[in-house]
Amino acid sequence: MGLFGNYAKPGPGIPKDAPPKRGLALFFDVLSREFFELVKLNLLYLLFCVPVVTIPAATTAMCRVTLTMLRDQNHFLWHDFFSAFRREFKWSTLLGLPLLALILLCDGALRFYGAAALTSPVYGIPLFAGGVLLLLLLCAALYLFPMLALVDLPPRQALKNTLLLALLCLPRNLLALAVIGALGFLLAATLPMSLIYLLLIGCSLTCLIACFCAYGGIRKHVLR
Repeated sequence: MGLFGNYAKPGPGIPKDAPPKRGLALFFDVLSREFFELVKLNLLYLLFCVPVVTIPAATTAMCRVTLTMLRDQNHFLWHDFFSAFRREFKWSTLLGLPLLALILLCDGALRFYGAAALTSPVYGIPLFAGGVLLLLLLCAALYLFPMLALVDLPPRQALKNTLLLALLCLPRNLLALAVIGALGFLLAATLPMSLIYLLLIGCSLTCLIACFCAYGGIRKHVLR
């Protein structure tokens, strides 16, 4: 089985005569070709997030659809989304909610120690440690939901792979987080006008960026 395991979930397959695209060419090809599908996916995701506790499973389902797009496979939006949501609900919730809770906890700690560091430099140590931990947790979040969506692995192995890829692909992960962070900053800076962007494509575009980043590491180390 190796370090990562190898349990690819079957997919429809890629046409033999289709020239494969890679890198940014692949990303922008998917974005332009699937733009309206991403809008529908965004609305579907927001609908499934309404109960709040369903956010991790809805994120896994959204990753399933966007990964199918990135792999240039046929997809059926509602069927693929709902089947992934139902199939991965248990482990997406059990693994995703604690991860999201830790991210929020670290964010709160950074705000606290950031304010405290203004009064005493000694608080700079926990501020730095919290910042590093938050970055690692965010890198892990880039992989957890695509991993659950794409490969058949025991939950412990999937979590192990997530943490390993968060470290092994760190430069790529940090670049993806920087792009997502820049989009988030623009979103916050242009409120309330940006609410239209968030409603139409904000979540699905963020997921596409995250999956574009994560799929490279998963393909190299897990789907070998």
